[in-house]
Amino acid sequence: MGKEKCPCCHRHCSVDELSCGRGIEHFGKQDVNSAPKTLNEQVIMDLRKCGHMLHHNRDLNANNILNSFSEDELNKLHELLSKFYNSIH
Repeated sequence: MGKEKCPCCHRHCSVDELSCGRGIEHFGKQDVNSAPKTLNEQVIMDLRKCGHMLHHNRDLNANNILNSFSEDELNKLHELLSKFYNSIH
């Protein structure tokens, strides 16, 4: 079986030889020196990862993903994501 390929750009690099920041971030292979240094950077990185995963994996069953959250967590997540979205639009 072949090595896993990166889906983040047109090059589709091997996971062992990633050549773009998006691939490195996607697979969590950041260099210690390029790791997020603040909570704000980590939150933005997490939002990008989630957005990328949802965009490129359209066959995911959202209900299966959301079943792991309590109703309180879903309400809080909705509130926070709405606040984030409204702050950029």
